[in-house]
Amino acid sequence: MEKSKTKLLFLHGALGIAADMEPLMTILRERGHETLSFSFSGHGKGSAEPSEFRIDLFARDLEAYLKKHQLSNIVIFGYSMGGYVALYHKANYEDSPIKMIFTYGTKFNWTENAVLKELPLLNPDHVQSNVPNFASILENKHGERWKQLLRSTAHMMQNLERLDGLTREDMAEIDIPVTLILGDQDRMVTSEETHLTSSWLRHAQVKTISHSKHELERTNLREMADIIEGQLI
Repeated sequence: MEKSKTKLLFLHGALGIAADMEPLMTILRERGHETLSFSFSGHGKGSAEPSEFRIDLFARDLEAYLKKHQLSNIVIFGYSMGGYVALYHKANYEDSPIKMIFTYGTKFNWTENAVLKELPLLNPDHVQSNVPNFASILENKHGERWKQLLRSTAHMMQNLERLDGLTREDMAEIDIPVTLILGDQDRMVTSEETHLTSSWLRHAQVKTISHSKHELERTNLREMADIIEGQLI
């Protein structure tokens, strides 16, 4: 099969929207690939607050999108939380049509200590006072709901391991190629947790890209695109 025929679905990260994926999607479109994306429930302007805010909900969003668009043998690239959702879907949906997964900056260690490190940036008052530029970005993406989105995301992270955490047994059920991509300057996701997760998957590899932080906009996207293209069959 020609690489130019590959269809890729891009999943955004926590606090993000589909448009965040556009720079990477553009590179791959320019190389002849078809790209798709959507925003998860509760994310973006005009999106209502869901009754629950969980990885399981976002996996159901993914399932609905796949069925609506009748996607089969789909390749998924998931950034941060998006990668977690893709793996969760593959592990929990028997008829999942996902044939290959790429993740970037996906965190797998959601122990209490790991979560505590992330909570300050999920506190609306802290963000507004100490990181006003980030607050403006969030308001631009999500409108007046940005503060509630932060609170909901914090609650989800605090309960992720208990409610929707991917276990070693879940990972062993995933029988497709998975490439876990990590930025060499990512301070949120460790090499140790990424390689440990890789060891639990049947067909996984870890790739590290240079001059890249956790944030997608501070990532070497062309090197990322090269890795994705190199794995497509």
